[in-house]
Amino acid sequence: MITASTSSKEAMSAYLSPVGTKSVTESQHRVAQDEPPAPSSKNADSLSLSSTSTEYSNSIIGNTPFFPVRSGMNADALVLGASKPEAISSSKDKTFAEVAADARKRMDQKYELMTSSGKPYSGSDEDRNGLMGDLDRRSLNAVATNEGGKFTAQEQSSAQELMRQQGRLATGYYSGPADQEKNWNDPFINDPFGRANAALDFMDNMSPEEKNTPEWLSQHLSLQAALSQGQTAGLDTAERKTGHFHNLAEILAGVVTEGTDTRKSNETKNSDPLAKILSKLQSLIS
Repeated sequence: MITASTSSKEAMSAYLSPVGTKSVTESQHRVAQDEPPAPSSKNADSLSLSSTSTEYSNSIIGNTPFFPVRSGMNADALVLGASKPEAISSSKDKTFAEVAADARKRMDQKYELMTSSGKPYSGSDEDRNGLMGDLDRRSLNAVATNEGGKFTAQEQSSAQELMRQQGRLATGYYSGPADQEKNWNDPFINDPFGRANAALDFMDNMSPEEKNTPEWLSQHLSLQAALSQGQTAGLDTAERKTGHFHNLAEILAGVVTEGTDTRKSNETKNSDPLAKILSKLQSLIS
């Protein structure tokens, strides 16, 4: 059994950074104006960090079943990336080149750990999730884009699949083990307008390098344009659920509208809910 994993509670500390305290000048101003003292910055910061930690922990707990790992490992960073793509842990205070080097080191350690356990890396979903389980979205993107030429084609493909999985879960579409699909509740099943807004929010919180690409910009602009069109058209709630945004929801889901159910399932399993927006959204915003 592999026992080198960290608990969710311990992992939370990596996502939290200290906040500065109030200046002496502000305190002196309050005294001069005979104002009551503001709440302790230390106490306020503690409450803020506690709230953030609780929120992150809840996000991890809710999505953990969809990122299974072998015993003794965890995929907390991957899980958190589905609801909090902006969460920073492994890439904190690093240049993108340093992020890639750090990801390479972490993954090599995981390979060694699996091998020493008597069960080398197999390429299964469980091992893939364990291998990259402590990579935040920015680190995952470094692997997916082969930053510095440090990653194999299989590793790049695995990272890309995980990023797509995060995006699909974030927009309400199930992606994960087949035996867990029954436990998934699509929060946007009757709200494609809300799904589109969730997709836009997810894009807004992607890693800096992701947002600094022509693809991200074109997809983001297209999605904004479609949302604006729906708003300016004065669609009521029912129309948003059954009309214009029904097509947009299919685009976000990466749904193939022709072919057998089997082909649809295979093609949508790893489809990116955002990558098809630019080409398929033109008819909606023209």
